[in-house]
Amino acid sequence: MSLTRNGSHAGLLITLISIPIFIGALDLTVVTAVLPHVILDLEIPLQSGLDDAAWLVTGYLLAYSVSMVFMGRLSDLHGRRRVFLIALGIFAFGSYLVAVADQFPTRLVTRVGYLFYSGRLDVSYITLYVLIAARMIQAFGAGAMVPVGMALVADLYPEERRARQLGFIAAVDTAGWVVGHLYGGIVVRFWDWQTIFWLNLPICFVAFILIWYLLRGVSQTLGAGKMDWLSAFLIAGSLTSLNIGLGNGSDIAPGNPAETGFPPYVLPLTLIALALLGLFLWRQTRTIHPFIDLSLFAQPNFLSASLANFLVGFSLFIAIANVPLFINTLVATSLEQGAWDSGWMLSALTIPIALASVPGGWLSEKYGYRFPALLGLGAAIIGFLFMQGWQMGTAYSAMIPHLVLTGSGIGLTMAPIASAVINAAPADQHGTSSALVIIFRLIGMTVGVSSITTYDLTRADALSERMLSAAPSLNETVRIGMEVTQQVISESFIVAGVIALLALLPALSLKKQINKRGKL
Repeated sequence: MSLTRNGSHAGLLITLISIPIFIGALDLTVVTAVLPHVILDLEIPLQSGLDDAAWLVTGYLLAYSVSMVFMGRLSDLHGRRRVFLIALGIFAFGSYLVAVADQFPTRLVTRVGYLFYSGRLDVSYITLYVLIAARMIQAFGAGAMVPVGMALVADLYPEERRARQLGFIAAVDTAGWVVGHLYGGIVVRFWDWQTIFWLNLPICFVAFILIWYLLRGVSQTLGAGKMDWLSAFLIAGSLTSLNIGLGNGSDIAPGNPAETGFPPYVLPLTLIALALLGLFLWRQTRTIHPFIDLSLFAQPNFLSASLANFLVGFSLFIAIANVPLFINTLVATSLEQGAWDSGWMLSALTIPIALASVPGGWLSEKYGYRFPALLGLGAAIIGFLFMQGWQMGTAYSAMIPHLVLTGSGIGLTMAPIASAVINAAPADQHGTSSALVIIFRLIGMTVGVSSITTYDLTRADALSERMLSAAPSLNETVRIGMEVTQQVISESFIVAGVIALLALLPALSLKKQINKRGKL
């Protein structure tokens, strides 16, 4: 597809669509800073209400992921401009509902509830559930904007100029969820938590008007056929079951794994996810206009980049899960200090991911996909090797360079992997392929956090049982417990390095993109 506007106009469009993408990613983590305020305002008991309130984050991430499945494909069939504006409108409407959740939405749901229930309803919990539903509406719009925005890059730029812009969108999306908790903390320091969501509305309004006007002349090759809603619901159901099952599989209790095992819902939900995925794949071979054309995976780079993306997401979330665990158990002297230090130390990992995404795109345009992907994975592997050497006495100043190296390496892989997937797809499937870029990474992160949590707890149980068999004193027990934790976390970083090492195999098979002169 040819560039329909000059470079400055195209750059302005990408900047404009990146603003709501950033706000949507910001709202993914912003609520983590205001959860205590929400629970306090609703007068919900902290211990009993915290699990339900956590769905303000979990529900957002779930809807954020599922919306990519629907809206990427819809943008192929009905146009980027229309679908992006619909997604932006949904996000704004959800933000409004979150801001007023304790007012007329709660009253409306309460009245409906009394039509079916004669007892006394807890209005505080009704407000909480309304908030969760509003957050999911918000997320459905926010998640859709990411793949549609990436597909728009493919509409505006030829293959040899897409990687840098895709790296920019990846940087914006990552930066949003990186600074979300900090932004939320600043806002609630001076105003109430609803202000966060009121601020979204004028930004969305201005962005809507400008995007509606400036995108009106951008051409696009529309896909043939119509939306296969059955396939969409099958794959969405599979992702939902997987996220709820494996994403919460980290709740495995400490102790003897043979006795405690997984929570009872993990295995059934995982089996449901696999069954729905099987039905989805069967459906794609039987329908005239498949939701995802499986022949895409036979295209050069598509399967290799998707597999590498899955493995990168897997290794990334091992680090995100274990860095706070290391700090809270082996460094910090209190829970408050642990929470504060973990947030800042994680930023040494995540901020470089965002910053390195742009040079990753530049390197892709100059040298092809393989070089920056291999360079990034190599840096991440070295970073994980450094991290596995952390000891109880390791200072933050020594940890930061290791985290920066690892994050920079992962960031370098973002643009080449996304470009390889999107450029392998035909023009009428750019929305679908853009969604797959993010979905494979999210699946990797979901499987990663469940797997590594299970490994950590199972391994810790085995080590503790062996080292504590001599019934040592209390002080000795504490010391052994810390040694076990240190060893398990060290092994987890080795696992992350091995996963990143495995990602080198598909990255090595990436071929250079074809430039305008038709040369490789």
